[in-house]
Amino acid sequence: PALRARPRAAVGSATEEEAARMRLVDRDSAMAQVQARFRTDSKRYEIDDIPFSVPAVSEVIDLSKIINKLLETKHVNHKHADFDFLIKGQFLRVPLGKHMELENISTEEVVEIEYVERYNAPQPEECVFHDDWISAVEAQGDWILTGSFDKTARIWTLDGRPLTALSGHTEVVKDVAWIRKSVPSNLLLTASQDQSIILWEWNCEKNKVKALHSCRGHAASVESIAVDNSKTKFCSGSWDKMIKIWSTVPNEDEEMTEESENRPRKKQKTEQLGLTRTPMMTLSGHNEAVSSVLWSDTEELCSASWDHTIKIWDVETGASKCTLSGSKVFNCISYSTLCKRLASGSTDRHIRLWDPRSKDGSLVSLSLTSHNGWVTAVQWSPMNEYQLISGSFDKLVKLWDTRSCKAPLYDMDAHEDRVLCVDWTEMGLLLSGGADNKLFMFRYQTPTTGDGA
Repeated sequence: PALRARPRAAVGSATEEEAARMRLVDRDSAMAQVQARFRTDSKRYEIDDIPFSVPAVSEVIDLSKIINKLLETKHVNHKHADFDFLIKGQFLRVPLGKHMELENISTEEVVEIEYVERYNAPQPEECVFHDDWISAVEAQGDWILTGSFDKTARIWTLDGRPLTALSGHTEVVKDVAWIRKSVPSNLLLTASQDQSIILWEWNCEKNKVKALHSCRGHAASVESIAVDNSKTKFCSGSWDKMIKIWSTVPNEDEEMTEESENRPRKKQKTEQLGLTRTPMMTLSGHNEAVSSVLWSDTEELCSASWDHTIKIWDVETGASKCTLSGSKVFNCISYSTLCKRLASGSTDRHIRLWDPRSKDGSLVSLSLTSHNGWVTAVQWSPMNEYQLISGSFDKLVKLWDTRSCKAPLYDMDAHEDRVLCVDWTEMGLLLSGGADNKLFMFRYQTPTTGDGA
């Protein structure tokens, strides 16, 4: 039998019905409401603790307007503020209804939404230059210490004015660290590919530097150094797979090198580099180069290696307490005393957060993925337990908040080549050095309430 063609009118009406039904669904979605209760830790921005009906399509900007309107009715002199919003510890980055759907949060119940004042984007302030790649940076108080592939370290003011250069290494300077900052005498360290670490004294009033000790014991490039909280000792990690612990206390009784005793003509050069110092202890256990070291406690240190592991050491016994394993080379680590978590950066582009004190501390608690190259540097904020910065071969510095782990808060794209080092000062200055020979400084303004994001 011949197939019957459907009447044209019937086709039209079916299509119209479908379109009308879709319009109703869209209208219902737009009209859908979520019962929300808003809360904040900021006394300044508190509103009444009662549920509100909020459109499910609301985004951050819409919720921010609601909070500001409520504050205006409560305080005549309220000044507009931008807010960020968290549900169960996660930042809202999509419409409210969509977020609840993705996180499997019921729209039938009252949802608690926390709000915090939003940070402004980091603002570039200064840029200073070395003659070669900038491999290391550490700021303390009013001064910045940098290390470079030009074999020198330099001290700068926070506004980028050069104060002095520390020349003494015969190879690339790989890391730098402040030991003690005081007036007029300051102690600091530089580590180099020449297998040595130099302990310097800098008189900031006379602006004179003097090498007090040349710390020798490693058999390859010294990649990383870190000073403990007591400021009496420091550790070093090297390409020779070893970690060594040294005293930071200057001592005039240590012997000169044999070279200066046997060859008087070289004595002047040896004196210039200070007295030779040997390590107090050596920790052995990594199978490849040690890329990064830090102190996580008074008698505990962490080391990251090219052997795909991070080790946590008991300094008193010299034994490894715990090993965190990855699948790629670890380039850098940073420990937060605020949230007690360890951040690592790898050649696989990921930043991983670990909780070494939990029973399953060897498991990654969070991954931050956005970089397109090796992650070469990570640094936790000294003031905010949720925030850290990272630098990468992709030329970017990224600012992260662990409550918004799917994407960074901000990208800083000032560098023209690979980023090699980063730091974060207690005064809200973000620092980054790279293979473009530049050190950039960014001002990161904290909200007045101090709880923002």
